[in-house]
Amino acid sequence: MKRTLLFGGTFDPPHVAHTQVPHAAMISLCFDSVLYIPASQAPLKEEPLSSSVHRLAMLELALCDYPWAEISTIELDRGGTSYTIDTIESLLNQGEELRILIGADQWTQFEQWHRWEDIMAMANPVIMPRKGCDNSHERVLPIKPLPAASTDIRQRLREGTSIDSLVCPMVLSYIAQHSLYL
Repeated sequence: MKRTLLFGGTFDPPHVAHTQVPHAAMISLCFDSVLYIPASQAPLKEEPLSSSVHRLAMLELALCDYPWAEISTIELDRGGTSYTIDTIESLLNQGEELRILIGADQWTQFEQWHRWEDIMAMANPVIMPRKGCDNSHERVLPIKPLPAASTDIRQRLREGTSIDSLVCPMVLSYIAQHSLYL
């Protein structure tokens, strides 16, 4: 049976922490792959700044060299508010062992998630540590957090500060080519 970590987010833009931390989690848990699931609209976040077309294109570029990473457009295809439980229920029919990978910042509001108890039962969440968050919970993986956040990257771009070390070169080129986040 294939063991897959589910990793959802807006990926606006995708950055090095979006690739390195889930990969470290996958290795730590002895899973086979990470399935990236870009959200159409996350219920507890503001609307993404970039269109789903741009976010998906950047995510494809960020992951193109990683054979362990896959992308599902299930939430983008569904449109509207993206509820994690709907996605899990759709993916469970494929007979894989699934666990959801979330950031420590999201764990603090996990009980606000739609049908969070069902998520616990179906996809037993594991937590990625994040700088500035309480990382002491037993579900937090023993992996190193990286200091990248999409919010910070967008701010740096508006200020004209370099993000070279925070996103892969192809994503950086895409952002420049499409004048995103300015």
